[in-house]
Amino acid sequence: MNRTQCAVLMWLACTGAAHAQSSVTLYGVADIGIEFVNNRPTAQGGSASQFRMQPGNQSGSRFGLRGIEDLGGGLKALFLLENGTNLDTGTLANGTGATSRLFGRSAYVGVQHAWGTLTLGRQDAPIYDFAKVYDPSGVSARYSITSMDPVFSQRIDNSAKYLGKFGGLLVEATYSTGWDVGLGGEIPGAASAGRQMGGQLGYSFGSTSVAVAYDQTQGSSAAAQGLANKNLAVGAVSTFGPIKAYAGYRWNRLQYANGSTALPESTRSDMYWLGASYSLTKSLQLTGSAYYTNNHDNNQDPWLFIATLDYALSKRTDVYLTSAYAMNRNGSDLAVGSGNTVVAGRSQVGALVGMRHKF
Repeated sequence: MNRTQCAVLMWLACTGAAHAQSSVTLYGVADIGIEFVNNRPTAQGGSASQFRMQPGNQSGSRFGLRGIEDLGGGLKALFLLENGTNLDTGTLANGTGATSRLFGRSAYVGVQHAWGTLTLGRQDAPIYDFAKVYDPSGVSARYSITSMDPVFSQRIDNSAKYLGKFGGLLVEATYSTGWDVGLGGEIPGAASAGRQMGGQLGYSFGSTSVAVAYDQTQGSSAAAQGLANKNLAVGAVSTFGPIKAYAGYRWNRLQYANGSTALPESTRSDMYWLGASYSLTKSLQLTGSAYYTNNHDNNQDPWLFIATLDYALSKRTDVYLTSAYAMNRNGSDLAVGSGNTVVAGRSQVGALVGMRHKF
């Protein structure tokens, strides 16, 4: 075999290897802490304080598999399977009603190119992706913007999702034929039951980013398919040296609850938030945020205040102290965080100390 033949064979081998390049990555987060919270309702009709172990505080505990394959010509195939786990008991998280989910955080496959990424499966809604950037608390699993409105952590089943980034411009859209299998949808003869549509349009320039996001879900039964819950949010974030400042607004109109229960009348509310994070040192960060809801249908307009001190022990491990205060008025029943309840009309204090490790 001469040198030319050797060179050709080596070139062909390298080309084939490049086209077949693929990788699968195992990753995850383990997060758990101890919480104190007051004014929780008791079985006797009173209220009491409680100490308890809480999993998934700064981040939901999880493990996942992420894969990508180079198909050549700039085209790549990808997949993601991500499981949510309650670290205190080892049970599955992210279920809906009686629906148990092994990969309840994400489960999708798709293709990626210079024109963007198209994926199919169970995925984060655009309004959730929006909140990851524009919520000062970073959509923390326990105390964050989701305490005020869980739509900001919305995941959608049976969805097609497009995400494109072109310089500073971000374009995102989703459509689902049944946004939560645990609630229903995808009913023959009821084309709109359980449908979801949403999107996000954002732009970044220098140290500032702005975006608008929309989410709409239809009732998940044949009788409720004409009812829609709609949310529109706008946000801005800007960095000034060690300080990152946040501001946002959310408009909504709700026509149903629990997937398909029609409300007596549609409800309207506006929510506003402000916040900032400050890097005290390279390892220590302080974050504070305030959220306010104006309910148009009553005068129950609660406030929520959150402060977090986070210390990085390493690139993968940190410890944190988070405190929150829910100020309830005129019978409102806002709890400080996910998984909590409060006696209606009473304010609530919560505090968490915990540890998080990423792998």
